[in-house]
Amino acid sequence: LAHALVLSKLDYCNSVLYGISSKDLQRLQKIENSAVRFIFGKGKKAHVTQLLKKVHFLPVEYRIMFKVALLTYKCVNNLAPSYLKELIAIRKPNCKERTLRY
Repeated sequence: LAHALVLSKLDYCNSVLYGISSKDLQRLQKIENSAVRFIFGKGKKAHVTQLLKKVHFLPVEYRIMFKVALLTYKCVNNLAPSYLKELIAIRKPNCKERTLRY
């Protein structure tokens, strides 16, 4: 129930949240933590790290990064819709650009 009502809202279009302020990330993380505590019936002071691992949830910041990486992967490998693929331009470096810079 908590997953359907709360966590699905966090995941919906969460790639748009990429680059939000740390204050807003903390707010979203508190919502996720509260939902996980509710799922397990734990109190306000219970630690959530192990609970997040039990239900295989990433912290909000990593959920957002994962979604962006997944969409990028799909675009590069022609698995995404054309309207998304058009937004990505793949740049192939020439030989001079392949050297490592220190």
